[in-house]
Amino acid sequence: MAVKNEEKYIESAIRSILSQEVPDIELIVVDDNSSDSTADIVRSIALADGRVIFELNPSSGKVSAFKRGYELVQGKYIALFAGDDIMPPGSLAKRLAVIQEMRSPSVLMSKIRVISEDKKIDGMLIPKKAGRGNPSGASIMFDAEAAKYLMDIPEVLPNEDTWMDFCLTYLPMLYVKSHDDVSCFWRVHSGNSITIRDDFQTFNNKFSSRMNVINEFLKKYRGILAAERIFYLQKLACAEEFRRKGQWMNILFSNIALSDKARFLAYSNKYLYNLRKSLRAI
Repeated sequence: MAVKNEEKYIESAIRSILSQEVPDIELIVVDDNSSDSTADIVRSIALADGRVIFELNPSSGKVSAFKRGYELVQGKYIALFAGDDIMPPGSLAKRLAVIQEMRSPSVLMSKIRVISEDKKIDGMLIPKKAGRGNPSGASIMFDAEAAKYLMDIPEVLPNEDTWMDFCLTYLPMLYVKSHDDVSCFWRVHSGNSITIRDDFQTFNNKFSSRMNVINEFLKKYRGILAAERIFYLQKLACAEEFRRKGQWMNILFSNIALSDKARFLAYSNKYLYNLRKSLRAI
């Protein structure tokens, strides 16, 4: 867990993990320079429960906090979690039963379910489609071999989600599987790092920062990617540049997947963003 200023939710998040019926669990919590009482709460829990390892982030940023936690890992299987979410009972055991039967390097994707005071989105399942998991953050579990790629996150990126999504989508050596169990009750509130509830400029700045992943991914893994995947990522990088400049017509005629095109178009200007915002609850 990489946590920052989560005093309101951190104890319930930790308790939901420690209550998982899995032997030999270790919970590594790295506090990323919190200014509230988060560190004190975690430190107190760690003193009372030897399964919890607590550290302060020697650097700064969510990615560096996760990477510091990864340096301390002793287990064979790894899952990430946030300080404001809840892990459903039985989640770790169910995922372990599946991933232990998979070929290494293995990654198992699960679903997340929204918890919110907003009744429009409370209880929403992401993704809804059966047999399809969410390729990021608290939705995945992976083994130590897969971690060599998934946790090699460039610290110029603001978070882990987009990096892991790209790894699962484009790296040829990973064995990826989905199952329909929920691995995380995702708490949607004003402190989330990015949601479509943000105004356009705020969302655009955050999304642009995340989309630096394209060039970072190419820089790191160009040597092991198939030529067609390199070519596609280069086209994706061009489309992202069009999006940043608000050149929606260029995106429209870009030779990229329809799902990528729709997303880049929706985030290319204020009008299209607000249109998507009116159609999407989250």
